[in-house]
Amino acid sequence: MTGDASAWKKFRHALSRATRQAIREPLRKIREPARQSLLKLVPGFPVVIQSVETLPLVPYEGALPPQGARCLVYDDAPVAIRAHPLSRNSSDTESFHYSDHTMVSPGLTLESPGPHFWFARSGAMISPQGKIWPHSFMAPFRRDRLRTVKCIGVAHDGPDEKGLVFHPSLLMGAPRVSGPHLLAAQPGSPNFGHFLLDIVPLMALGREIGAPMLSWPLRDWQRGIVARLGLKPGQLREIPAKNHFVAQPVVSNRMAGLGAHIAHPQAKKTFDAIRATVDLAAYDHLPRRFFLMRGMKHGRALKNRAELAEALASHGVVSVQPEMLGFEEQVALFARAELAVAEFGAAMANVVFCPPGAKVVEIISEGQHDPWSAHLCAMLGLEHVVHFQKLTEEEQISRGDRFAPSPDFAYRVDVGAIAAIVDQLTADRV
Repeated sequence: MTGDASAWKKFRHALSRATRQAIREPLRKIREPARQSLLKLVPGFPVVIQSVETLPLVPYEGALPPQGARCLVYDDAPVAIRAHPLSRNSSDTESFHYSDHTMVSPGLTLESPGPHFWFARSGAMISPQGKIWPHSFMAPFRRDRLRTVKCIGVAHDGPDEKGLVFHPSLLMGAPRVSGPHLLAAQPGSPNFGHFLLDIVPLMALGREIGAPMLSWPLRDWQRGIVARLGLKPGQLREIPAKNHFVAQPVVSNRMAGLGAHIAHPQAKKTFDAIRATVDLAAYDHLPRRFFLMRGMKHGRALKNRAELAEALASHGVVSVQPEMLGFEEQVALFARAELAVAEFGAAMANVVFCPPGAKVVEIISEGQHDPWSAHLCAMLGLEHVVHFQKLTEEEQISRGDRFAPSPDFAYRVDVGAIAAIVDQLTADRV
């Protein structure tokens, strides 16, 4: 079955690439010049990146800030990273992310910049005057983030937002949302880690202050998590995933992914509250030592995953696929954990439910060095061992970009090295 699934996955990706190259891209090259010519006939505003500093900072008073202002709900907090003696760091120049140092976890802000258009695909908020609100999308701004916004034209080419023109008159028919609303959604396909670490604590804050909230349609698994926050009926409004005009949007810097990148200690309260909704005694059958395997549909596959699972089983470590468990089961699994061995990925966010001092072994391919999980484990007080697996030259070539690895990328892990780490971590336990 594994071989069939892998072959089918490769076929689908190959078919998608062929369709894009043979049909979609040629059509786009034909349509785009015509669209740009038409846009030049419509009045517009130059696109610029707004600064949050344009809003005056007012004290946080347990409510959404007034329109045209921002507030700091809680302040920055230091998070100390300590390299574990069993860790094997990448030889890459960015290995300092996992060495001894202190990070600063940004405090949580709420910002009310006034009326904006909110675009589902890109997540960007753009004012009627063409100003982009910087905390409305994840990662630094790039022009291609607005590629799906059909009312933006190009006056001249350039490396950043310069040369882009916003045409608000083309959005006269956009659905309108009146009244103040806290935005609680991020763009693109839902990512478990970002939703859990960025959005869930933000929704918990919204519940605490009684703020109306807006989201794109949630997936079933997201609704299952939200149901444990105790929101009032109708407090979270799901709107269709298309462009809207929001009269009084309130944005948080968590919309930019900061809660996932450097988790704040304040977020513990939210996850402690969620854990308290689960009857852990009902899950005594779940293992306390487990190997969290990535699903077969994901990239960065371990070629020798079965061999690793077998080796870990001889050490009393049970293999688990998180997507086969309900959310409550996942919470209980981590809440009772003594040792978790995990492949790098969004499922690592579940360590927020681990008890302090739990041991976490994370397997990462060389060159990935995306240290959000190290920051998270440090903030939670977990014993975190990171194992960067050296790649062969062939594996390095197949990987592609570290932030968007090729779907065909796969590598082998040093099974003996992982087993030795587990041996040492559990040597003092029965």
